[in-house]
Amino acid sequence: MREKGKVKDLFSAMSTAEKAKYLWEYYKYYLFAFLLVVLVTVFLVNEQIEKKEPALSMFVLGDLVDSNEVNKIAQKLNEEILSDEERKTHEVSIQVIPYAPDAADFSMVMAALQKVTGEISTGNLDVLLIDKKQFEMMNHDHYFYNQNELVDGSLPIDEEFLFFDSKHQLTGIDVSAVPLFKEAIDDPEMVMGILVNSQKIEKTKKLFTVLFTN
Repeated sequence: MREKGKVKDLFSAMSTAEKAKYLWEYYKYYLFAFLLVVLVTVFLVNEQIEKKEPALSMFVLGDLVDSNEVNKIAQKLNEEILSDEERKTHEVSIQVIPYAPDAADFSMVMAALQKVTGEISTGNLDVLLIDKKQFEMMNHDHYFYNQNELVDGSLPIDEEFLFFDSKHQLTGIDVSAVPLFKEAIDDPEMVMGILVNSQKIEKTKKLFTVLFTN
């Protein structure tokens, strides 16, 4: 009680400026901590509000990729694949992952492939655009879906741009033969495949409609 009385007497003798200075000197760390808690709380709330479920998940692994053009593609796909109502809670996401199979830093190559493998194992990845050599290794292990099942009829692409598995099922398309990716990807050795364990085949069918009939 005696201590409180001293502080009260001290305060009563101070000017407004002196009181502000006193509070700042003794309580600024508490204020910083409070503001930090508020900012983190606001950030987390906004993240939850803005976060949408993936309607279709695409990975682009490469080092000759224009991220700005990829963002434009993602916007177009969201508008054409999803309804207005779906876009409130879901989105078509395209993630660009820096990747060069002959990069000097091999750890970065492995990190990119591990990320892809993790997404594939959980069934969260639907479409993969990756360099031809890595595609062929994965294709040999039957990672990719038969794309003939995604379209009515045949794709309007010359066979030289198509990739097949051991059963002669169409599993890959040279990205250079896909008009929508022309401005975004400057890599003649990149292939697009649909993951065999994709859980969103109906949306993938809509993707093919956008890619090859528009």
